[in-house]
Amino acid sequence: MADTEKTQPSGAELYRGLATEFLHHYRRGPRYIAITGVPGSNPGRVADLLASALNDAGQPTERKTVTDAPTADEFRDATIAPFRSRDDVLVVDGLDLLSKEFRGFWNFSIWLEHDPARTSDWSFVAIEQEQLGSPRESASVMLDDVNPERPQRLWADYC
Repeated sequence: MADTEKTQPSGAELYRGLATEFLHHYRRGPRYIAITGVPGSNPGRVADLLASALNDAGQPTERKTVTDAPTADEFRDATIAPFRSRDDVLVVDGLDLLSKEFRGFWNFSIWLEHDPARTSDWSFVAIEQEQLGSPRESASVMLDDVNPERPQRLWADYC
């Protein structure tokens, strides 16, 4: 077992921790979580596991996968608006959910990397600079899902 695997939580522990972190900040009302990432990552699996951890924590949670490419207005009308009267969490996975048009919908978001060559001393360096940041920079949490049993949380501090 590699040294980083000894300190990395199991997948179940990581998702329980993310559920606790989310519920600490967002306790009531309709709440929305987006999960997206690079090609090769598995946002659907991560969304299912996080939704399960939220349910296990006693938080009613609904899952949705966005497979088409709706406009922001279509997405708001079809997905966000019908959920507004609920005191639950909606966990959504799909492509481009952290694009500029969609970022305002989410209370919390996860960006997935999928890099088999990632080293334990990885550090994040932004290549493109945008006023709102890139989708990965705007995410609440970044994970690398190369090892689905032990996903790695990535810390992308700028300091």
